[in-house]
Amino acid sequence: MALLGKLTLDLDPLRTSREFRYIFTARVVSLFGLGFLIVAVPLQVYEITASTAHVAAVSTVLGLTTFGATFAGGILADRYDRRRVIALARGCAGVAFAVLAINAFLPDPRLWVVYLAAIVDGICGGISATVLMSVTPTLLPRNKMAAAGALMALTGDLGAMIGPALGGVVIASGGVGLAFALAAATTAVTTFCITRLPALPPPRSAGESPLRAVASGFRYAAGHRVIGGVLVCGFVTMLLAGWSVLIPEYAAEVLGVGASVTGLLYAAPAVGAVLGALTSGWTGTVRWSGRAVFVGMLLSAAGLVGAGATGAVVVTVAGLAAHGFGEAVADILRYAIVQKHTAEEYGARIAGVWSAQVTAGASVGAVAAGVVAALVPIDAALAVYGATGLVATAVLAVTLKRLRRFDEHAQPLSDAAHVEQPTS
Repeated sequence: MALLGKLTLDLDPLRTSREFRYIFTARVVSLFGLGFLIVAVPLQVYEITASTAHVAAVSTVLGLTTFGATFAGGILADRYDRRRVIALARGCAGVAFAVLAINAFLPDPRLWVVYLAAIVDGICGGISATVLMSVTPTLLPRNKMAAAGALMALTGDLGAMIGPALGGVVIASGGVGLAFALAAATTAVTTFCITRLPALPPPRSAGESPLRAVASGFRYAAGHRVIGGVLVCGFVTMLLAGWSVLIPEYAAEVLGVGASVTGLLYAAPAVGAVLGALTSGWTGTVRWSGRAVFVGMLLSAAGLVGAGATGAVVVTVAGLAAHGFGEAVADILRYAIVQKHTAEEYGARIAGVWSAQVTAGASVGAVAAGVVAALVPIDAALAVYGATGLVATAVLAVTLKRLRRFDEHAQPLSDAAHVEQPTS
């Protein structure tokens, strides 16, 4: 029974914090709205243009604006009440979705409206995600950061599985206009939840210019005994995020399967990630959290190696699920380390770097996977891609000694003790 308790998802953040419940509810609702948009936007763009290039261009615009806005979110969170920043950002996004709905119901929908909405959504999404991450440590005890990370990861994984499926049903029954209208409605609910939070004033600021603030955040991460290493590990996670690029050709040419099994391959990592989140109770009490991060990363990479090793469907599905499980464990632990050990005055800026990694991960990983696919035959590409991640993780485990030796039980309460002091 004790072992089961250690494995089971820790729900204490939801039980003990009214404010966290509002944030959690806002995130769950917003993920369903995002699921509608993921399906509706590309479908409408293709209906208007019959061009895959335009579909890709809209996605690129959204990704680039989101990436840039994550850093802006860190700056805004250091200067203004964080509740107001999040509420304003989500409110503006809701207006953009409402405009998309109106545009969709027109006899001749305009493409430029979709591009404009993508820009607004990217800016608002990047800002709100960064500021929201910086808020969590102010609402919960630091020993509950892993539990909070697991709950957030679980909602993200479930949203990735359920949201687009519901979006497809909505579009099939009422068209893309209805999907956009529902996205606007979910955003209104999200905004209401955020307004129920207490005032969240920014930490004491040194009055730095925006560029200096971003630079000081990077300097803080680089000098920190743990945070810098965690963020470096994030780059390897980014490199392994492009596995989906290899799946269509691998499924057709190596496995010889159709669309239904291919869909199962795409879903397998999310299933593994959900399992990782549901059994994450131990992450809140683990002593050697840095080592556990490396173990999760190694499992994630090894899962891809296994998925591409035999050419058997069952093995491929199991390997992809293992990849998702390992990635979830590593991400939950990295999130907890960052949230627990980042000084409050740098929290928003570090959250910006984290959000930028998450935003750019799929694009960076897609490039890496494309390079592998161009260099090796498709029957070996998935295994080679995973093996590259194994090697990169092993190198980090050897070189990032402070993270590998990081002992949660021995850490002082002061974050200042984690930062390298300049020598005279």
